[in-house]
Amino acid sequence: MPTTLLLEPTNDSDLHLLLSLAQRLGVKATATPAAEISAEEREQRFLALFGSWQSNKTGDEINRQLQESRQSNRPDIEL
Repeated sequence: MPTTLLLEPTNDSDLHLLLSLAQRLGVKATATPAAEISAEEREQRFLALFGSWQSNKTGDEINRQLQESRQSNRPDIEL
């Protein structure tokens, strides 16, 4: 599934720079004037960038699980 990155440059110069960089990187890029996109559509595009999942765990439980699963490759250093 393709990923969409929405950039909103503040001027035409920045827009052309971004499109040029996309072309150099081989990234498919299209430009749509912001005036043609409704606020509702912009919000939908923004929210589509985020993921979610269902879980019976509380936020605290998930946080604890994430903290406990972290691993470091750094050796323990005693000062």
